[in-house]
Amino acid sequence: MSSSISEKGVSQPTMRLSPSWLLVPAILVLGVVYGWPLVRLLRISFGQNDWTMVHYVRVLSDSYNVLVLFETFRLSFFVALICLLVGYPIAYLISRLSKRWSVIVTALVVLPLWTSTLIRSFAWMVLLGRHGVINDLYLNSGLGSTPLSILYNRFAVYVGTVHIMLPLMVFPLLSAMKKVDWRLIDAAKSMGARPAAAFLLIFVPLTKSGMIAGFLLVFILTLGFFVTPALLGGPHDVTFVMLIERAVNELSDWEAASAMCVILLLATFLLYGLYRLVAMVSARRYRNVGRSRSNLLRVATQIMGRLPIASASNWPAKARKLSNRPGAAAWITGILIVTFLVLPILIILPISFSASPYLDFPPPSLSLRWYENYFTRADWIKPTLTSLQVAIAVAVISTLIGSLAAIALVRGKFAGKAVITAFLVSPSVVPTLITAVAIYFQFAKLGLVGTLTGLTLAHTVIAVPIVLILVMASLKSVDTRPEVAAQSLGAHPIVAFTKVTLPAIRPGIISASLFAFLTSFDDIIIALFVSSDSAKTLPMRMWEGIRFDLDPTMAAASSAIIILSIVLLAIARRVAPGAGEKAG
Repeated sequence: MSSSISEKGVSQPTMRLSPSWLLVPAILVLGVVYGWPLVRLLRISFGQNDWTMVHYVRVLSDSYNVLVLFETFRLSFFVALICLLVGYPIAYLISRLSKRWSVIVTALVVLPLWTSTLIRSFAWMVLLGRHGVINDLYLNSGLGSTPLSILYNRFAVYVGTVHIMLPLMVFPLLSAMKKVDWRLIDAAKSMGARPAAAFLLIFVPLTKSGMIAGFLLVFILTLGFFVTPALLGGPHDVTFVMLIERAVNELSDWEAASAMCVILLLATFLLYGLYRLVAMVSARRYRNVGRSRSNLLRVATQIMGRLPIASASNWPAKARKLSNRPGAAAWITGILIVTFLVLPILIILPISFSASPYLDFPPPSLSLRWYENYFTRADWIKPTLTSLQVAIAVAVISTLIGSLAAIALVRGKFAGKAVITAFLVSPSVVPTLITAVAIYFQFAKLGLVGTLTGLTLAHTVIAVPIVLILVMASLKSVDTRPEVAAQSLGAHPIVAFTKVTLPAIRPGIISASLFAFLTSFDDIIIALFVSSDSAKTLPMRMWEGIRFDLDPTMAAASSAIIILSIVLLAIARRVAPGAGEKAG
């Protein structure tokens, strides 16, 4: 019988050849295109000829660089804090809703996550501009006579960054909330505790791990954020990654850029290590909670019974009735937060149909002139075709090598599995701008900058982790007993896998390929370094349009991408429910 017994006592299918061989394509591609360029980046930071610390000294002795680094950390801290304060209510609402409403609200929260960062930043430019939607409402309401200065400053950076990072905060919180044993809260209420007291003293502490994990995740990702601060910020809102971009593209100071990349990379890895530690401690704590649930219930009841606010005798019977459904306040808060997430995306659609040459909302009259402009002008349609060509190639390559790697990591037993997994997933942790700089340095040497091959390889690096995560999740959720049974009846392990397990994980693979396509199609950071006029992507053309030639054609292009993203997300959710949340 070609099967084995796992540590949990469940029969596992086996393969005659070690599945570790399936890792070779992914390790080879990421090793050459991503791993080696990072090593070379580290080498350049110490000097291209002789080993020296002079470039680190030069970067850190510049008071402006140190100030920008400090401001970047401060921005990340406050963005994470705001996301925590705003994300907690919406996560709580989702955790208490019925399955149907939970799916609907979760989909609305996920939607912005799979819409281009560039488009969302553009939407906030429309909303916050001097003649934007918010200022029009402000002036027309009579609250003021002069427009508010809410764009090209730190306020706009906070608003735009929180809008982009908020969905990433919600999921760790939601995961922690779903693990809470509500009998603890019920026990507190049964002793007469007010709902607010039970919530603050019992529920909130039990979700602390999710709060810390979400805070660290948002903090880490904001450190490497480039697009939104660059578009919404002013001259005094420079971040550390913006300094790196300038050092490469404007100053051609590779050594200083490499040193700054290494400094930011070290900070990212330290924080990510802390994030993983919190996740492991959280998992262990919840296992312990499961073993001693009755003791916790008893302790919680005793604590709440001794609180002065838990005066049950003063409570009417109806108020003491246990009910964990969200109230009106939770619904109102949730609606406001979802509106904040979705409105900037939806407002682009009507502007794209405006007859006005300006970004007016509401449109004074309707017209298709900007869609005609988009679909007939070569400077728009050529980058679109380039993006489609590259994205399709990336989807095929990353799905193939990512799926093979996922099979090896889930089914294989070999030394170094954790290290290999960490390496293959690391492009999703390393700030994309650092990855882009490292790849640019390597591709410039090989003559791949400004080529479709270079763009495809670079985008494959950032798409593989998404495929790996989604396919691994699908494999882990599949019942392996039918495959074991097929092998026990004489089927070759490969035949058993392709005939039994592969159809079961096909939805996850399709979903992964769609997200890989979107990852490539929406990318702007890699394109800033690797593309050129001969191989310009649509996001790169949009970046130029936002900065130098802003008109409603941008809204038409953005609407086309939004609709494409919504369609692909809907397909992914249909073939593999929950795929969006797993990838996010």
